[in-house]
Amino acid sequence: MPSATDFHNELKGANARLDGVNGRLDDVKGKLDALKAATDAVRASVDSVNGTLQQGFKTLITLGVYTNQALFHNSQQNDTMICMLEQISRNTCHLVNQSYLQTELQTAIKKATETLAALYAATHAEAALAREREEALREQIEKCCPPKPPEPVCRYERCRAPEPLREPPRVEERPIG
Repeated sequence: MPSATDFHNELKGANARLDGVNGRLDDVKGKLDALKAATDAVRASVDSVNGTLQQGFKTLITLGVYTNQALFHNSQQNDTMICMLEQISRNTCHLVNQSYLQTELQTAIKKATETLAALYAATHAEAALAREREEALREQIEKCCPPKPPEPVCRYERCRAPEPLREPPRVEERPIG
């Protein structure tokens, strides 16, 4: 049976081994604390990058929405311009057709009127003189009180235009880092 001294020596040996284990555990704890500090720093950096990315995506979404609104507004303006160009084209074509018809009619009327005036003046000299006097009086009256001009045939029809586009959103720039 072991003696008390043997037991005491074994206990001292166990204590020495426990002191060694405690030293190694303290080393492990120190390394784990350093590792925790490093992972906390990485976590803080990831959180910072995450915040920056979220702000950046929010900005991109805001600008994307505004860009879509601007494109829609531009499309509406294009529709308005196309409507106006169609009106101009239709009216121009109508005016060219009328101009052609009126020129031919006016030429024929001028020729017929000159012939009739010459024939009438030759056969009714006194009536031609009376007409000249009446024409001079009419010119004097029209200087004083001009006749009301005829109503225009064409009336402008405005095309529907979109409302003005609002200002783009203000985006605050945050430094990265």
